[in-house]
Amino acid sequence: MTKNSTSSKMLERAYTVTSSDDVKRLYRDWAETYDEHLESGLGYRAPELLSSMLSRVVSDFDSRILDVGCGTGLVGSSLSSLGYINLDGLDFSLDMLEVAREKRVYKNLIQADLNKKLNFNDAIYDAIICCGTFTRGHVGPDVLIELMRILKKGAPLACTINSGVWIEKEFDRWIEVAVKDGLLALEGKSSEDYFSKSDEKGFFCLLRKY
Repeated sequence: MTKNSTSSKMLERAYTVTSSDDVKRLYRDWAETYDEHLESGLGYRAPELLSSMLSRVVSDFDSRILDVGCGTGLVGSSLSSLGYINLDGLDFSLDMLEVAREKRVYKNLIQADLNKKLNFNDAIYDAIICCGTFTRGHVGPDVLIELMRILKKGAPLACTINSGVWIEKEFDRWIEVAVKDGLLALEGKSSEDYFSKSDEKGFFCLLRKY
């Protein structure tokens, strides 16, 4: 089996998880080879693209940024290479967090379930980035309410949303209502390929807390 086919197989497994236990088992099995599979096997470009999107609206390199669904730390590494020095990472999988810890780009690493209230005070982050978490079998748009809670007023949130999930979970309608309700503003949205060696697409969105 080639590296590309192995990578695609693991990605498909990620898209079919249906429970918290499934997620834990998936990332326990994938943690040590995740970077190789996604970067070498599939040409994972989303972390770099999303980090670039956030960097255009966050000029202070000391801004406190939370990487939600940080996994093995690919986004953290990308932000660190751009000069950001005050990063926290949050993920559901302890196995993935242990790999992220080895990259030494995060000040704090937090294990948490996004389907539950996060153990953070209100309005403590200057920015949030979330790459690859709004995908099949994971979390829906309501998680954005909790992420907005821990953002400072006027702070940005850059996220990717899988194209299929965008339709299935009606993200467009949810965001439209959230904008009307004064929760957030949608400042940018583009459709991009997640990978250079796969046709998986997603929406790259820049939101801002009102």
